[in-house]
Amino acid sequence: ASARALTPAIRELVLKSKDGAALPSYAPGAHIDIAVTLADGSSTQHSYSLLGGTVTGDDPADTYRIAVERHDDGAGGSRFLCNIDEGATLSISSPRNDFPLETHPANRLLVAGGIGIVPIFAMARRLKREGRAFTLAYVARDLDQMAYRDEAAALAGGHVILHEESSAAKPLDVKPLARKLAYPSEVYVCGSYALNKAVTAAAGAAGLSKLQIHEQCFAPPPVFRPENNPFHVTLKRSGLEFDVPAEASILETMMVSGHTPKFYCGRGECGICPMTVVSADTPIEHRDHTLKPDERKDRICICVSRIKGGKLVLDA
Repeated sequence: ASARALTPAIRELVLKSKDGAALPSYAPGAHIDIAVTLADGSSTQHSYSLLGGTVTGDDPADTYRIAVERHDDGAGGSRFLCNIDEGATLSISSPRNDFPLETHPANRLLVAGGIGIVPIFAMARRLKREGRAFTLAYVARDLDQMAYRDEAAALAGGHVILHEESSAAKPLDVKPLARKLAYPSEVYVCGSYALNKAVTAAAGAAGLSKLQIHEQCFAPPPVFRPENNPFHVTLKRSGLEFDVPAEASILETMMVSGHTPKFYCGRGECGICPMTVVSADTPIEHRDHTLKPDERKDRICICVSRIKGGKLVLDA
């Protein structure tokens, strides 16, 4: 029915039933599957969370509202939805909710990374309407890439954190935020795989059980390769040492070991997490999409790249 640009990469689509009939109802955290056409002409289904409405009110019963982040290096599904015109017909599924919001009395921390703001925004709308307190932390590369930034701030009032994860910024430290949550408490996070891991680790360290931590990831975890080898990492300046298993990344292991590095996408695409390599016993397996050839001599994207074994020393 309508479309508008929220950021240079994110577009909001308002969908209405063709006959004006009411669409199936849903709760915050729900998503729909949409049939999209890929760049090679094939069709598939992609999932998109439902916003539920705006700061001032719910969407009508015949309306669904979604936001789509365009990925130019993807298979083409997001490009398809970012290029369709008003009046186009889409085939969608009924809503399904794998990330439900509990509404019992509790202290809540909502954390959104990038496009992960969509289900978090839907939750904030519900909590605000019911008069339930919450803190909302929103992480993106910069303020201009934060869709619904002003709306989220309006819902959370003085309990909002807008964190720019630029290469020069410090990473968002969720540990003190989690420690402030008195019992009963809950954490909801939707973002990249790396952000989710950091938030769930911090919440667990603050004493929250797995039943109190709810997460949804908009990106799949790093692909495990059979040829991965375990290796040892030393952080030269901090003195921290840890072993990286074959099934985990340097970034994941570093966070579990108590060091919070700078990161954003967790896929080797944003250029936030690269660290300087002091020494490496074996060649670096570069699996990122951001480092230039001359940078790969002494830099490594800790979210996806690794070495073939032995010891790796990083300047951190």
